[in-house]
Amino acid sequence: MKQAILLFFLSLGSLLQVACQKKTAMDGVLIRVKNTSSYQFESVHVDTSGGSNDYNSLNAGKKTDYAAYTQAYNYAYIKVKIDGRELVLQPTDYVGETPLEPGKYTYEVGVSDLAAGRLSLILEED
Repeated sequence: MKQAILLFFLSLGSLLQVACQKKTAMDGVLIRVKNTSSYQFESVHVDTSGGSNDYNSLNAGKKTDYAAYTQAYNYAYIKVKIDGRELVLQPTDYVGETPLEPGKYTYEVGVSDLAAGRLSLILEED
């Protein structure tokens, strides 16, 4: 009988530990990038002011894996390289902006004007 009770509590403890670990992983902001342009991105760099990540190359129409950030907003500093040329989306600041809630998001990055070096950004909640 004592062994059954001990086994029950060990199982319960393991279950609680796993449940807490899963919750902690989802407490942050997870962001991936989707290339909505017709160009291949040779590299992608994202800085949300709550962390930065390099996503490597990204073909047109494809998505990266998610990366964790401690904080992010509807927009971010994004730098992509196309045919050796760097295009940058530079936020002025985040004053008055509300941080994103914990969860999964996709920054859909496009090229609005390659000659002028302009990127476009749309946030999608996943």
